[in-house]
Amino acid sequence: MVEGGSPSLIYLSARLVISGVLGSVFFLITEFLLQQRLLTGPNNLLYLTLVGLLFGYLVSAPLARRWEVVWFRIRSTVSTVTPETVLAAGTGATIALLIAVLLNNLLARMPGFTWYWSLLIATLLLIASSWFFVANRQLLTFIRQPVEDRPTVRHRHPRSPEKIADTSAIIDGRIVDILETNFMESPLLIPKFVLGELQTIADSDDPPKRRRGRRGLEILDRLIERSNGAVHIIYDNPLETSVVDEKLIALCLQRRACLVTTDYNLDRVANLQGVKVLNVNRLANATRAIPLPGERLSLKVVREGRRLGQGLAYLDDGTMVVVDGAADKIGHILSAVVTSRLQTDMGVMIFAKPDPEGGRALDTPSGG
Repeated sequence: MVEGGSPSLIYLSARLVISGVLGSVFFLITEFLLQQRLLTGPNNLLYLTLVGLLFGYLVSAPLARRWEVVWFRIRSTVSTVTPETVLAAGTGATIALLIAVLLNNLLARMPGFTWYWSLLIATLLLIASSWFFVANRQLLTFIRQPVEDRPTVRHRHPRSPEKIADTSAIIDGRIVDILETNFMESPLLIPKFVLGELQTIADSDDPPKRRRGRRGLEILDRLIERSNGAVHIIYDNPLETSVVDEKLIALCLQRRACLVTTDYNLDRVANLQGVKVLNVNRLANATRAIPLPGERLSLKVVREGRRLGQGLAYLDDGTMVVVDGAADKIGHILSAVVTSRLQTDMGVMIFAKPDPEGGRALDTPSGG
């Protein structure tokens, strides 16, 4: 990939191929129309061919972008194939082609045996023989290294996928604590275009937005200082789009990496496209201690709920508690008993009722 938003070679090649195909189609159509005398003049052939080339290039961007993602998926998959598998497949293909040559010599004199029958037989033999040798490669002693010739075997755990952080996860700041507690096994990658987005936010004319951007840059400084080399800036810049979310998804697909974010919408879109997402909010919800039904809580009612008679309170970690019959206790602290809890996409909501045994012992004005 080229820094600064330049398209990749795969992307450009795909656009040129699509443009060439449409240019050829326009050439053939124009030539047919000239033969039918529906068009006149050789110049029209040149003009309409150029129209096909230009039209193909203009409409090829979505297909080229999709092909770029597919190409990097294929390349990532091929890179995981072991040398033994490649050698077994090559052995099977060699034997299949030799058998195909013998069969061609035997069947060549038969009436009706033409080149496409030969091609069909060779193709079937290639597939069957290669599959057989790959599936049974452990039985092929000549492609297995003798134990004494093998290098020292290192028992390593499978490498965990890379983690790529987006802007929201950096601004959130909790990712610093997650790294310090060693919950991430592999390095955290920060794309250069994410740094650019942080810089743009930090330079915004909107004061709240500017504060968020500057906080993100400060968090990034802390990440690099405390990570002991676990945070790396990468310069991969997939696609020519300026939409950072699309770049992040494409980059995760190319590198088979996980996406670290707090953005709920990006989480859903990335999941739909096959990207594994590590949502910091989901992690916080999963590790949060949730009171069980029957437990007693000391709660400060802060406002009325949606339904008549309900009061709303919050635990120290921000979990919302809906207390029935507490609408008249706003600004006071009361003892409540947990009745149930509800898991939502945004977290856990707890339902409670005033503790009949607690009375008004804790019902004191909040004061301020």
